[in-house]
Amino acid sequence: ALRTHIGLVTQEVQLFNASLRENLSLFDPAIADQRLRGALDAVGLGGWLAELPNGLDSVLPPGGGLSAGQAQLLAVARVLLRDPALVILDEASSRLDPATEQQLELAFGRLLGGRTSIIIAHRLATVERADYIMILEDGACLEFGRRSALAADKHSRFAQLLRVGMEAALV
Repeated sequence: ALRTHIGLVTQEVQLFNASLRENLSLFDPAIADQRLRGALDAVGLGGWLAELPNGLDSVLPPGGGLSAGQAQLLAVARVLLRDPALVILDEASSRLDPATEQQLELAFGRLLGGRTSIIIAHRLATVERADYIMILEDGACLEFGRRSALAADKHSRFAQLLRVGMEAALV
């Protein structure tokens, strides 16, 4: 029962050699096509759906035919359909180009709104929306606190990471 309240978007998206409908609904025939289309629209894939020759009945071959960004957006749409209370993003944007990452960030905004989320990321930009930050190193918690407080504390590890990230961006 606990799993029904948790949504997970990982770095690697599993696609089945099945229709888009089946891939989105994870083979649940009770999910109406209108909800499937709504989820695709919410993540910015409505135009892509309109271009598919068989719409929701188009077969998605595993590992082919979709960009990494499209696959990630489908994974976000899957989670939106389930409407979980807790969302876990595990390096969900690490394999994407900047343009696709921006589209995915918009989808994450819709997905995370009004939900508790755990965001696991190496990229600092990915955790900009986090209220609390936990820095883990070698399996130990080095630091935990409100994002704003850690960023303001020049001695915190998080502030150091922000400075290094900004320096790298300026170079």
